[in-house]
Amino acid sequence: MNLGIESETLEFKKTTAELDKAMDNISSMLNKHGHGTLYFGVSPNGDVSGQQISASSLNDVAKKIKTAIKPMIYPEIISEVLDGKSVIRVDFSGKEKPYSSFGRYYKRVFDRTEEMTPDELKRMMNETDKSSYWENNLTEYGLEAVDIKALEEFYNRAISCGRLEEMAAFNAENLLIGLGLYDQGKLNNAGYYLFSNKKPAVLKLAVYVTDERISFSDIDRIEDNVFNLIRKGFSYIKEHINWSVGYGYGTSRVEVPEIPIEAIREIVVNSFAHADYRGISENEIDITPTRVEIYNPGEFPEGLSPEMFAKQRIRSMPRNKVILNTLYKSKDVEIFGSGFRKVYSLCDSNNVKVESASENGGFSFTFYRDTKTQGHVTKNVTIKKTDRDQVFDTPTEVYMLLKEDPVQTREVLANQTGKAVRTIQRALDKLSDENKIRRIGSNKTGYWEIL
Repeated sequence: MNLGIESETLEFKKTTAELDKAMDNISSMLNKHGHGTLYFGVSPNGDVSGQQISASSLNDVAKKIKTAIKPMIYPEIISEVLDGKSVIRVDFSGKEKPYSSFGRYYKRVFDRTEEMTPDELKRMMNETDKSSYWENNLTEYGLEAVDIKALEEFYNRAISCGRLEEMAAFNAENLLIGLGLYDQGKLNNAGYYLFSNKKPAVLKLAVYVTDERISFSDIDRIEDNVFNLIRKGFSYIKEHINWSVGYGYGTSRVEVPEIPIEAIREIVVNSFAHADYRGISENEIDITPTRVEIYNPGEFPEGLSPEMFAKQRIRSMPRNKVILNTLYKSKDVEIFGSGFRKVYSLCDSNNVKVESASENGGFSFTFYRDTKTQGHVTKNVTIKKTDRDQVFDTPTEVYMLLKEDPVQTREVLANQTGKAVRTIQRALDKLSDENKIRRIGSNKTGYWEIL
């Protein structure tokens, strides 16, 4: 029996010993046509040669596809008997191209599979709205699954920074609909991961005693929604890096982090905003004596790097456009595509070495630590109240807090510093008079610009 010739949507493999190569073929057909069929047990000329099929054979094929092909697909894998011989047939499809095989991207040229050039990949990514399918698919969850506290915090931040119009009264359903996160009484995938109380995402945290990462002094695994995990991950790093004494506003002594705080924030937000939530998705933060590594379960495009985005001003290629648009409104994300430029600029000016790498189907970004500050650890960024007067004057403390979060109100600043609201207002007036800060927008919905 002969099945004909291979084509742009049909591929033959003699046995499952060619599984790895088969993954490249699947990637190429998905990128060209969005579907295809692959046989194991058929010779390249179309002759049915047969394949020995054990109890685990189909499962082995499924596992390989799950591991190799990103974004994840859900193929139909069946055993067939053709001309008295057993074969495995794999039918697959997907609309979220470009698809990679073990981190590399392929194209189909008739019956051949060829690796894409960086320019071809960039062109495909620019032409493809990767987020339109997965993010907008509806889940089974309604309003009962919404983390109202997280959603209200997001709303207040978005109103304060002027990126969201204030509602007459807070209404969770109307807000989610307006953000494109809720339809037909259900959360879509973007809304579910951002604000669900079902704890859909995972963040693993660890502080290791040595760079070999054999033993640790602290470890945790947190399940929560993306909005909450961004804050928990950022706080965890701030609490476990080193801080040294320096001089800030005026002649006041201030605590200076070994890694720029805004650079850390950018990478933490980036790791969640661009993660691939279509498979097993676990973000990770590892802190060793010499580095802080942030791992994101979402592959960086083959042929591209953060350095290229920082220096060449390549157009942003968002994996999760709806999630990014939402985080933009709460000022967690600034102008799309500018994050890496900001990180590299901050680290260059502070002599902090960074590097990035693709690994294990994901992407990691590493900050190298300043070993000279070892032993100057401050467990909390905000200095204890009993120590404040020895380190800060009030304008300096307010200035530092506004640099960390410019949408804070007088009342929040008063609570953080332990000072009266009148004292905070005098500090704000002094900083404004000295052109250190400037108010943007109204007192109710505006924010402070750091000059």
